[in-house]
Amino acid sequence: MVPRATFDSYYGRPVIKAPGWSARDIAGYFFLGGLAGAGSVLAAGAQLTGRTATATAMKVSSLAAITLSAAALVNDLGRPGRFVNMLRVVKPTSPM
Repeated sequence: MVPRATFDSYYGRPVIKAPGWSARDIAGYFFLGGLAGAGSVLAAGAQLTGRTATATAMKVSSLAAITLSAAALVNDLGRPGRFVNMLRVVKPTSPM
């Protein structure tokens, strides 16, 4: 007897549900969020050293990156209401 190539359950349905998320969205909001954070640190350093033009450019680019990051997160969650629900839950012990 040849083993079955699929991993269906006894009733012919998949054992595990297919994921509902997109890897591109998740990578997008992690990358853009990190980019915004790094740009903010660079903007603070530029502000402290008197480079106001560089600080302004970094602040604007950080704002654009965090806006795109939030858009990718909302797209990943599927509905804007889920994003709003995430914002209202605050846990002091959470690293997020």
